Amino acid sequence: MRTIILMILLFYQNIFSQEVFPVEIPLNGEAKDRDLEFSGLTWYKENLILLPQYVKKEDPGFYTISKKDLINWIDANQEKAIKPKKIKIELSDIREKIEGFQGFEAITFIGNKAYMIIESKNNGIMKSFLIKGKLNFRKLKLVIDSKIIKEIPLPVNIKNMGFESILKYQHDLMVLYEANGENINNNPLALTYNSSLNPKNPITFPNLEYRLTDVTELDSKNNFWAINYFWPGEKERLNPGKDLIIEDIKEGMTHKRYEHVERLVEFKIDSNKLIRTSTPPIQLVLEEKSRNWEGLVRFEDKGFLMIVDEHPRTLLAFIPKPQSYK
Repeated sequence: MRTIILMILLFYQNIFSQEVFPVEIPLNGEAKDRDLEFSGLTWYKENLILLPQYVKKEDPGFYTISKKDLINWIDANQEKAIKPKKIKIELSDIREKIEGFQGFEAITFIGNKAYMIIESKNNGIMKSFLIKGKLNFRKLKLVIDSKIIKEIPLPVNIKNMGFESILKYQHDLMVLYEANGENINNNPLALTYNSSLNPKNPITFPNLEYRLTDVTELDSKNNFWAINYFWPGEKERLNPGKDLIIEDIKEGMTHKRYEHVERLVEFKIDSNKLIRTSTPPIQLVLEEKSRNWEGLVRFEDKGFLMIVDEHPRTLLAFIPKPQSYK
C-alpha cells in the first residue's frame, strides 16, 4: 500500500510540477467531527496539538497525536486512521466574559503555558482576544486562566476576520491579522506581547492579498511559513489587489484552472520588520471545491502538516516538501 501511495504522489508531482499534492491522514474518533471546525495546529514537545474552534459544550477539549505516530504513519502504514487523544479543558467562565464568543482561532506554547487567540462577534463588531492557560500533558488537562483577557486591537472591522495566527518570538508572542491586502489594510502590523500579555512594539508586515490563516513557528533563521488562502465567495469582502506572490513564479496548473488559492508563503523577521523571503511559495494541487486550510506546522524535514476546518470536511494532511526545496 505504501508503495502505491508513493507512486501516486510522484505521479501527481510530475504532472503538477509547480504544485504539491496533499496526502490525507485519516482521523478516527471524536476528532473527525466536522462540527469542531479545527482552526489551528501547533507542537507541544513531541506532540501535535489540534485546536478546534468550537469545543464541545458538555465536554470541551483539544486533541493530540504523537509525532512518533505521525512519522510511523508516513513512513510505514498509510492505511489505518489515527485516533487523536483528547486534552480536557477547564474553560472557567471565559465564554461568559467574552460577549459574542466565537471560539478558538490559534495556539502556541512557551514551556507548558498555552497562549490562545479567541474570536468574538457582537452587534456586527469583530474582536480578537489573547488568553493563556497551563497544560498538564501527563494528565491530558489544560486549565484556562480567565483572569487575564487581553483584547487585540483590530486594524479594520471585516465580517469573520480577526487575528488567526500566533507564534513565539524570542521570549514573547507575535500575532498576525487575517486580512492584509492593500485595498483593505494598507499598513499591516504584526503585534507583539510579552508572556504576561502586555503589548510591546509592533512590527511592520508586507501586504498580502487574500487571507492569512495560520503560521509555523520560527526556524533558526527567524523564518516562518504562512497559509495564504482565498475563497472566491469572499472576493467582495477582501477586495483583492494585485497578487504579488505569483509575479515572478510559474502559476500551478490547477491554480490556473480555478479562482481559489491554496498555498504557503515564507516570511522572515528582519530586525523590526517582517519581509517575504526569496523562497518561492508552495502551491497545493487544488480540487474543484476549495479547502479552508486553518492550521499549519512544520513536520521535521519531511514537509508540513495542515488541517481544514469544516469546508468541505475535517481534513488533516501531510504536505511533502517539494523536491526543489530539499
